[in-house]
Amino acid sequence: MGTGKRILRYRKAKGLTQKQLAEKIGASESSVRLYELELRNPGKVQVKALAKALEISPAALADYNFETSRQILEALFRLEETVGLTPTSTEDGLALTIDPAAPQAQKLTQSLKAWQQMHDKYISEEISEEEYEAWKASFGV
Repeated sequence: MGTGKRILRYRKAKGLTQKQLAEKIGASESSVRLYELELRNPGKVQVKALAKALEISPAALADYNFETSRQILEALFRLEETVGLTPTSTEDGLALTIDPAAPQAQKLTQSLKAWQQMHDKYISEEISEEEYEAWKASFGV
């Protein structure tokens, strides 16, 4: 899902029209429309303004474009460098583990535990899909 589709998703979740969102970010309605249609990409300043208006993290609007397993693997290799992420064999197959001594590992571990708690609530239907998606989008704001 591209940045424009994410803007559309979060705008609708907030119950805003394109015009209302445009007013909040100091842009034209046509700019918001072009972003959502993915005919124009917002710059860094616009992404920050959009995220603030939608009450989400700017990272929630990022488009990482993972189209192949190789691209995903490259991202995982980079995580190995920063948080010591490594593949580990388990009885059920493979898992990814974090080296607790790696830089940033503590913060990532805390974040993953928060994600697990919210995911468990979603799976047990304590929260709706919309609430779960909103939590993910606003995480770290």
